[in-house]
Amino acid sequence: MTWQDRGGLLDALQTGQDTGGALWFTTNPGLEDVVADELDERLAAADIDTGTFDVERKPFGFSGNMIARLPKLDADVERAACGLRSVHHVVRPLYGFFLPGTSPGTEAEALDVIADHLSARGVHALEGADGTTFRVTTRRSGEHGFTSMDVQRRAGATLVQRYGLGVSLEAPDCEVRVDVIGPRCLVGVQLTQESLSRRKQRGYNPRGAVKSNVAYAMLRFAGLSSGRMLDPFCGSATIPIEAAQVYRDLDIEASDYSERAVAGARLNVEAGDLQERIDVRCRDISALTDHYPQGTFDAIVTNPPFGVHIGRGMNFLSFYIRFLEVAAHLLKPGGRLVFLAWKRGVIDRANRQHNHFVRKHVRVVETGGIFPRIYVMERR
Repeated sequence: MTWQDRGGLLDALQTGQDTGGALWFTTNPGLEDVVADELDERLAAADIDTGTFDVERKPFGFSGNMIARLPKLDADVERAACGLRSVHHVVRPLYGFFLPGTSPGTEAEALDVIADHLSARGVHALEGADGTTFRVTTRRSGEHGFTSMDVQRRAGATLVQRYGLGVSLEAPDCEVRVDVIGPRCLVGVQLTQESLSRRKQRGYNPRGAVKSNVAYAMLRFAGLSSGRMLDPFCGSATIPIEAAQVYRDLDIEASDYSERAVAGARLNVEAGDLQERIDVRCRDISALTDHYPQGTFDAIVTNPPFGVHIGRGMNFLSFYIRFLEVAAHLLKPGGRLVFLAWKRGVIDRANRQHNHFVRKHVRVVETGGIFPRIYVMERR
């Protein structure tokens, strides 16, 4: 690791102190350190020597965000940053300022201040860009007397007046970010048009499917770049597809008890031209011990069903006891089991039944509006 965690980077952006080397990343809450690690690796792989750079995770408690302050910021650095698999968007921050008030009754004054700053300071990416189209996107966190749409309308109108450029809401040449975090407003340019976590156009995308960037984080926690991996609850095959795209030497197998899911997973695998890399079968988790000898796999990475998706009548303790028994049979000693689980405490109680696994790591992430945990366990 060549990054160090520190605070105050948002303050530096706020006051305009040397923001030329800063990048702002958005991700799922709980994966901020994964973004920092991947950024470090991407820069090293591109032979970009940044030395030790500063990172602020969750600035002012703003989960799912990370600021990196790099010694330099050029096209090569931005290209490497926009290749990250753990993020949604990458933003180049320009400047920030405080709003005079955020309570009801002060909305007009706050919007005036935003318009005044944009009119006076502008957005460098729009300078001399005749024929360029843009749009304004706003994320707002906190209690305010105005909406995100109010900010977007006022900021957009101000930039149209300053530059005389056209607005395109569907396919802009430049996306300007005007974000409001409590009493702070930050202006920047978004470098990513589409979310980097939407890597495949799915023909099959069921409710509860894990996002690609969360799948990538789970694969990192498995620590496996070669060998044999299984996803026994593959659903739409997000995890196997991510594994095949990232790890070229990995032998990947996937299964699901649902015939519909298997058909959809195969459709997605074929759409990615990965059918030679990923074998998808229709199998119930309990039947896997009949199909595979003991110690077949080096890792199991999967997203078992949550209670919010399959109903409250499920006996989670029995389910996870059986799940861990099957995983213990399938994994080699020292093999990793990485999975998402929603019910707190049930996993440890289930593991105590046979004590097959050592819990190595657990963290809460936000995905789809709920907050499951990623469990990382190792076969004894």
